[in-house]
Amino acid sequence: MMLLLMLATRAGMILWVTFAIMPLEIAFNAIETGIEREMAANG
Repeated sequence: MMLLLMLATRAGMILWVTFAIMPLEIAFNAIETGIEREMAANG
């Protein structure tokens, strides 16, 4: 029973961290894409 609770807690923490980091990753990708477009436009 304790092992099951520990595994469920671990899964919950992994999901929480994933959803906490996701907006930062999306913002970083958007900034990186903008930089790449600007560099391609300017040669």
